[in-house]
Amino acid sequence: MDDLLKLERNVRSIYAKTLSLLASRYRFNLPISDKDVPGSPRVLFLGNHSSGKSSFINYIAGADIQESGMAPTDDGFTLITYGEEEETLDGQTLVSHPELDYQDLANLGPEFLAKLQFKAYPSENLRQLTLIDSPGMIDSASSHQLRSYDFRECVRRFAESADLVLFFFDPDKPGTTGEAVSIFTRQLVGIDHKLLIVLNKVDLFDNIRDFARTYGTLCWNLSKTIPTKDTPRIYTTYLPGFATRPLEGNAKPIPLEDFDISRDEVVAEIMRAPARRADNLVSGLLSQARRLSVHVKVCLEAVTAYRRLVSRLWLAFSGLVMLSAGAAWLTRDWWLQPEWSDAFNEKNWEALTVPGIVLGSAFVWASLFWWFLSLGLRKLRRSIGTEEGVDVFFKRAYRDELSLQKRADLYALWETTKAGILDIMRVHGLRSLSASISSKTLLHKLEAAIEKDIPALRRKIDLHPEIKAEEPEIPDEETPDQPELSTEEM
Repeated sequence: MDDLLKLERNVRSIYAKTLSLLASRYRFNLPISDKDVPGSPRVLFLGNHSSGKSSFINYIAGADIQESGMAPTDDGFTLITYGEEEETLDGQTLVSHPELDYQDLANLGPEFLAKLQFKAYPSENLRQLTLIDSPGMIDSASSHQLRSYDFRECVRRFAESADLVLFFFDPDKPGTTGEAVSIFTRQLVGIDHKLLIVLNKVDLFDNIRDFARTYGTLCWNLSKTIPTKDTPRIYTTYLPGFATRPLEGNAKPIPLEDFDISRDEVVAEIMRAPARRADNLVSGLLSQARRLSVHVKVCLEAVTAYRRLVSRLWLAFSGLVMLSAGAAWLTRDWWLQPEWSDAFNEKNWEALTVPGIVLGSAFVWASLFWWFLSLGLRKLRRSIGTEEGVDVFFKRAYRDELSLQKRADLYALWETTKAGILDIMRVHGLRSLSASISSKTLLHKLEAAIEKDIPALRRKIDLHPEIKAEEPEIPDEETPDQPELSTEEM
């Protein structure tokens, strides 16, 4: 445990000395800081509604803690952990509780807190875990309009702080559509090291052909959605003791023995969440460091280009002013004619018509030039603050890597950081960002941390043999406390 505490201190140190400073200067939304590394081991359950998330949580806990069913049963998140007595808290009470470390969830907004629940239950399998149940995903492109809070942002926050993320599918919906596509391509990018894909309820298949067809469909959909070279392993599971779909005719049920093994592997991975903590600390640090590096590099490229263009415009303006001053000096004999000086002293304005016209024309032309200069700067800022504009700066910043295809993950990282840069440019403007020498020095330190410091921490990790995952005490099929669902509920 001492090694783990030392590792946590090292992670906090890198966050505090490098990431937090750069994130503050460039307004990067750093979800984890040196102050909140980490809480209790967390397991996040994601998936479409009726995919079996809540039922699996009940199976782990050995009790009916969560409601389950075919239709969506809840539109909020539920945190489930161990407690000496059963207890349920609403979101507002949870974030204001002095003994529970969930104050950071208040940043997700009152609409989210209204849908948030905290449940404590005296199950030994929950003693070292916090299970996070999520609402079923909606198969709609405009799903964000159907929820009262930012569901995708909540998923991202919970996924980044979790030690294990399980994404459930069921035989009826093996595709990745609607919210699931967005979650895989944006919110879950960079955390594939702690993501498990689960095809649940395999006992509902009438025959092995239907199972193979659904499994292949899910593999195909995931290959088009998950931005990684290899599709992650898919665990095929079911829950014993739950009612299955009645077979038609002479159909024979598929053998379930192998699926028992797969389910036990998923359960074992859940119970190993405390042992994953050290690895996830370093992996999360590396993920945030890479995203921040892309964010800062593109911002620096945009700021440098913007200031270079502004300097050129001001140089042109200064040149014009100096040229005008030189012309005035060369024609000083004309400007300083004695009769004009005498007319000025005598306030004979009619005699000053010619120089007045010249001065007025010069003032008009200077005003027009200044107006065009300001208009050009505004157009420049708007052009830089477009999606096409920041794409250009991304390609400039990583010209060598993209040309040589050294970094296959660059585009995926860019997609997760692009929206943040656009928001900064639209809300604060490029002038709010730093292009100082100290910022570039911090960027070099960040790159050194990515190349040397963080891999050094990785090498020290041996999943800490002192952190042993306890064997889960899962009730068998005959246990009276085993929750059962009817065919309608499944």
